[in-house]
Amino acid sequence: MNINATLAGYFILLLMVIVGFIAYRLARRKSDHPKIIATLCVLLCLFPPMALLALLILALWRDKPVLQS
Repeated sequence: MNINATLAGYFILLLMVIVGFIAYRLARRKSDHPKIIATLCVLLCLFPPMALLALLILALWRDKPVLQS
């Protein structure tokens, strides 16, 4: 079975968009620097198991404390 390199590239680009969106949404609740964390997760998409591991760690991370006024 042959895998087309263009198809693999499109898969990685689609995965970058999806993981970036999910990572940013999670990082807003759990970190003070959501853009940096989302960028790191997007870069980890070049090796997909690492991106999924990063999302798992981010999902299991505890939320920031909410400031009450």
